[in-house]
Amino acid sequence: MANLYLIANAHIDPAWLWRWQDGFSEVLATYRSALDRLKEFPHLKFTAGSAVYYQWIEQVDPVMFSQIQERVKEGRWSIVGGWFLQPDCNIPDGESYARHALISQRYFKEKFGVIAKTGYNVDPFGHNGSLPKVLKSSGIDNYVCMRPAPEESGIEYSLFQWESDDGSKVCVFRLPFTYHIDLSCMETFEKIKEKAEKENLDYMAFFGVGNHGGGPTIKLLDEISKLKIDGMIYSSVDEYFSKIDQQNLPTVHGELQHNARGCYSANTFIKTGNRRCENNLLAAETLSMMATKLIGAEYPKKKLNTAWKNVLFNQFHDILGGCSIKQVYEDARYLYGETMSITEQAINLAMQKIAWNIDTLNGATLPSYKSEEKSRGQWAMWVHEVLGTPIVVFNPHAWPVRQTIRIYGAAQKMTNWEDREIPFQIVRGRHTNFGNKHDTVFTAEVEPMGYAVYRMFTEQESNVSFASDIHVSENTLENSKIRVEFSKETGDICRLYDKEKGTCIIDRACRAIVLDETHCNTWGHDVDELGEEVGVFGNPSFQVIEPGCVRASVCVTSEYNGSTLQRIYTLDADANYVDVSVKLDFHEKHRTVKFNFPLINETVIAKVPYGTICRKGYTGEEPFGSWFASGNLCVANDSKYAYDTKNEEIRLTVLRTAIYGDHYCERDEFCEYMDLGVHEFSYRIFGYESNSASEKTAAVLNYGLRAITGSFHNGVLPLKKSCFACNNENVIVSAVKQSEDNNTPVIRMYEINGEDSDISFVLFGNQVHSHIRHCGLKTFDYNGKELNVLEWEE
Repeated sequence: MANLYLIANAHIDPAWLWRWQDGFSEVLATYRSALDRLKEFPHLKFTAGSAVYYQWIEQVDPVMFSQIQERVKEGRWSIVGGWFLQPDCNIPDGESYARHALISQRYFKEKFGVIAKTGYNVDPFGHNGSLPKVLKSSGIDNYVCMRPAPEESGIEYSLFQWESDDGSKVCVFRLPFTYHIDLSCMETFEKIKEKAEKENLDYMAFFGVGNHGGGPTIKLLDEISKLKIDGMIYSSVDEYFSKIDQQNLPTVHGELQHNARGCYSANTFIKTGNRRCENNLLAAETLSMMATKLIGAEYPKKKLNTAWKNVLFNQFHDILGGCSIKQVYEDARYLYGETMSITEQAINLAMQKIAWNIDTLNGATLPSYKSEEKSRGQWAMWVHEVLGTPIVVFNPHAWPVRQTIRIYGAAQKMTNWEDREIPFQIVRGRHTNFGNKHDTVFTAEVEPMGYAVYRMFTEQESNVSFASDIHVSENTLENSKIRVEFSKETGDICRLYDKEKGTCIIDRACRAIVLDETHCNTWGHDVDELGEEVGVFGNPSFQVIEPGCVRASVCVTSEYNGSTLQRIYTLDADANYVDVSVKLDFHEKHRTVKFNFPLINETVIAKVPYGTICRKGYTGEEPFGSWFASGNLCVANDSKYAYDTKNEEIRLTVLRTAIYGDHYCERDEFCEYMDLGVHEFSYRIFGYESNSASEKTAAVLNYGLRAITGSFHNGVLPLKKSCFACNNENVIVSAVKQSEDNNTPVIRMYEINGEDSDISFVLFGNQVHSHIRHCGLKTFDYNGKELNVLEWEE
C-alpha cells in the first residue's frame, strides 16, 4: 500500500495582487495560526520556507520567533527551501541563486541550528537546468516543485532524480494538482492517493489555505480527520524523502520547462532593474575587495548584504515574472534604487581610494601651475598643462578588457600609462554649457581585476596623426575586421561580414516586428508563441553621427504606426562586434515587439545561470540570459530574457504591452498596460567562437570598464596593476567577495565550454591549483581551499 504524507503548509505570495506590506501581515498572522494549531493538534507538523519571512517575524515579534525556534528543536516545525523566498527560477543570474542560499542557509543555521535539506519552489513557472549543482553545493539534496505539469513538460514522473550538466543530482518530488488543498477541493486527497496507488509510490499531499496565507485551519484539520483514506501520515518533506527508496528512480537531465512563457518578457522595468542591480553588486564586491587588498580599505559587507536582500526579494517569481499589480513595481523601484545607491557608492569609494593611492606624479615634481594666459577661464585644479589630467580606468572582470571610454570635455591629446600617445575622438557631449558641448572618447585596455592610468591634455596639442581603419556611410560601417550593411527598406542590418574569416555572420535582412498578443494574458498561459506577426518597423532614415578614428556611429530611425524605433549602430576601431543602442517609443496595446535575426541552423545555444544550454529551434518562447547564438551568429543584450525561433529567424523578445495582472478576467476601461512609452537598452552582435568568449563579451556589454578623474599626488600604487591571472580560458569567474567569516577573499568560478580542466589562478598574489569538472561550479577561499556555496568546507 502506498502511503500519503500530509504536509501542512501555507503558500504565501509576499506580493502579487497585493503589496509586500500586505504580505508581511499575512506572514505574521499565518505563522501565529500555525503555532496555535501545533498546540491544539499534537499529531500535526508544519512546513515553511523563505528566510525573509522568518526575518520579518524576528523583527516584529521576538516571542513568536522563540516559539518557532522551540518547535524546530522539537521536530514539529520543518524549515525547507534554504532560499530567501521562492524566486523566478529562470531569470536571475547564477550568482543570485548562490546568494539566496548563502544568506538564507547561514541565517537558518545561526537562528535555528539547522539548514534546509530540501529545496522548495512549488510556485515558480520553470526551473533552469543549473539548479541541481547550486542546490547540492548549498547542502540541499532534495527538491519540491509543482510546475511544469506533465502535459507542459512531457515529463510524466512525479518522483525522479534531476541532474545538472556537471552530474550533480537532487531528488525531486513534483506536486500533483496543487500546493494548497483546502476545504474547496478536499477531493484532491483521494485523487493523489489514487495516483500513488497506481504508481506504487508514496506521495505527498500539501494542504493549508494558500497564496494569501492562512495555512491549516481547525475546520480543515477536522475535515481531514473524517477522510477514510488508508496510509495517511502527518509529516514533513524531509521525513518523506528519508523514507522513500531513491536508488532506482528515473533521471531527468537539464531544465524543467514550460509554464507561463510570457513571464520572461512581461514588464521591462523589473527585468532591466534586475540585470543592472546584479551587475552592480558583483562589480561593487570585486572593486571593494581590490581596495581592501591593495590599500587596506574597509569592505562594506553589511551594506552590500542589504543590497543583495533587496534584489533577492524583487526576484520573487510573481514580481520578477512581471505578473503582479502596478503598485508592486512602484515598491520594487525603491528597492532597486536603494541597491543602486549602495552599490554605486561602494564602487565609487573603492575606485577613489585606489586612485588616491596611485603615484600619479610617477616620480616627477608638480610644476608651477599655469601661466596667467593659459589659466584664463580654466578653473579645474586637476587639469595641468604639463602632466595632463589622470584618468583612472578600472576593470572588475577576471579577463583583460579593451573598450571605448567616454570622458567629459574635449581633449587635445591623450596618453597611456607609458606616456605614449593614443588615438582619441571628440564627440557630442551630454551637455550644452557656455558653448561647450563636447566629450572625448578613447580606447582603454585594462588587465584582469585591474586598473590603468591614462592622461587627458586639454591645452597641449598632439603632434601625432592617427590613421583610422573605420569607414562609415549612411548604409555601411566597416573596419579592418567586419563590415556592416543596412537595408534601405527596414533600416536593419542585412549583411554582417567577418573579413578575417571570410564568412558572413548575417547574410540576410534582420527585422523589427510587431505581434498581436491580444489573446495572451500577462503570464502567457497555455501558449507557446505570444502572437502572430502584424507589422514591421520600416520607412527608415539614416544619419552618420560619429565619424572618427576611435569609433563611428550611424543613427537609424524607423516607424510602425505611431511608434518610433531609433537605433544607433556603433563600430569601434579594430572591434569584431557592432553595438546597438536602442530607444523605442511604443504606443500599441496588446502587442509584442521582437528583433529578428537569421536562424543560421536549427540549434540555439542560450545563456542560462552558471552555464549554457543547447536547445532545438521551433520550441516556442524560451527563457535565457545575456546572450544566445545560432551558428556563427551571437547576440548579447543588457536587459532581455526571452526569445523564440520561427520562419528561419531567431527572435529576441523586446517588450510586451500586456495588462498588469491580467489573469483570465474580463478586460474593461480601467485596465492599466505595461511598457507603453519610451524604452532604452543595448545589444551587441558578433561572431560566435566559443561559450566562454560569448560569456565574456556579453559581460562587458552589461558592465564595462569604469573611469574616474584622478589628481596629482605621490602614492604606493603603480600606474597600472592587475590582481588576477588564470591559465584557463573556459573558466568564468562569477564573484570575488569578502568571506562571510573573515576579511579574506572568496572566489567562485564555473566551467562553461564543457571540458574537464585543470585550473591555475593567482588572486591578489596567492596562487591556487585545482581541477574543475565540465560545467562545474567551484568556490575557493584565499588559500585555495575548496568551499561550498555557503562558504563552508565541503
